[in-house]
Amino acid sequence: MNIIVRNERISDYSPIANVNYEAFLAWHPDNQYVSEPLMVGLLRHNSLYDPELSLVAELEGKIIGHALFSPFRFVVLGREEKGVVLGPIAVDPKFQRAGVGKFLIQEGHRKALEKGFSFSLLCGHTDYYPKFGYKTKMFSLSGSKVSINRDRFNHEDFRERPVNEQDIPWMVGAWQKMHGKDNLALFPGFHISEWSNHGFQCRCTVVLKGGQILGYARYVKSDPLSIKDLVVLDGGMPDMLAYLAWKHYGKPQGDIHLSLSDETVNRGISGSESFKAENKQAAHGAFMIKVLDEQNSSISEYCRQVENGDMKPGIIVFPPMFDVDDGRVD
Repeated sequence: MNIIVRNERISDYSPIANVNYEAFLAWHPDNQYVSEPLMVGLLRHNSLYDPELSLVAELEGKIIGHALFSPFRFVVLGREEKGVVLGPIAVDPKFQRAGVGKFLIQEGHRKALEKGFSFSLLCGHTDYYPKFGYKTKMFSLSGSKVSINRDRFNHEDFRERPVNEQDIPWMVGAWQKMHGKDNLALFPGFHISEWSNHGFQCRCTVVLKGGQILGYARYVKSDPLSIKDLVVLDGGMPDMLAYLAWKHYGKPQGDIHLSLSDETVNRGISGSESFKAENKQAAHGAFMIKVLDEQNSSISEYCRQVENGDMKPGIIVFPPMFDVDDGRVD
C-alpha cells in the first residue's frame, strides 16, 4: 500500500473524527458512547497544540489513520521539560494490522524529537507500544487515599464557585509551588480552558474561605469521592479536604482518593489527627514513557531510577480535556 503520512489540515477534521469513531466503536462494539472524536477536538484547545504533531495516514486520498501527539510542559526531577502525550491513535478497522499505526507512531516520534520534545508518554497496550521503545510502569494515575474524621467544621465559612480567568495566576503559582520539585508532573497550562471542566461527571471548582481563595479542585462525582487535581497552598489542605468531604458526604468525614502522593498529603495535614493518608500509587504496565532524546539527562535518569526500583513512579494528572470519558455507562 502506498500510504502517505502527513500533518492534519482543517479539512481533515471530519474524516479524523470518523476514523476515531470507527476504530474505538470496533474496540467496544456494545458501547453507545465513543469519546475519542470529542477528545481530539478538545485537545486542539491546548495552548501548545501543534497541527504538525497531529498526523494522518492517507491512502488513495482517504484518511485511514490518525495519531495525535499533544505537547505539554512537564516537571522531571525538578526541572521543566517538554514532552508529548500520545493519544488517541486510531486506524480504520479495515486497515488494522497492516502497519498503519507503525508509520504514524514512528513519524510522530521523529517530528517530536525534531521539535525539541524529550519524551513521549501514553496509556496503552503492553503488547504493542513497547515495540516502539516505550518503557512500562513509568508513572501512576493514583496517589493516596485520605480518611477524614473531623468533628468541628463550620461550612458556612466556605463558598464554591466555577473557575474564572482571574484565578489562573493564583492557581499557576500554587501549582508550581506544590509540584516544582516533583520527580514527574504534568503542568496544566496558563489558560482557563486548561483548568476548566470538560466532563459531564467532573467538576472544576475554586473553594473560598472567608472570601479568599483556599484552593482549586477537579473531582469526579463518585463514591468514594475521587479528586483528580488539588491545588492548595501551605496550611490550607485540612480545610480544603474537610470542605470537599462535607460537600460530598454531608459531613466532614469519609474517604477521598487523591492524585497526590501520601508524602505530599502528609506534609499538608501534618499535626492533625483528623486525617490519615494511605499510599495508593500504582504504576500499571499500561502507563508508559519513551525517551526520545537520549541526551536529555533528566528523563533518562528518571526512567533508569524507576526501572531499578530506586524511585517511586511519579503521578501524572492528565488535564481536563481527557475527562470526557468519565462517567459514561458501558
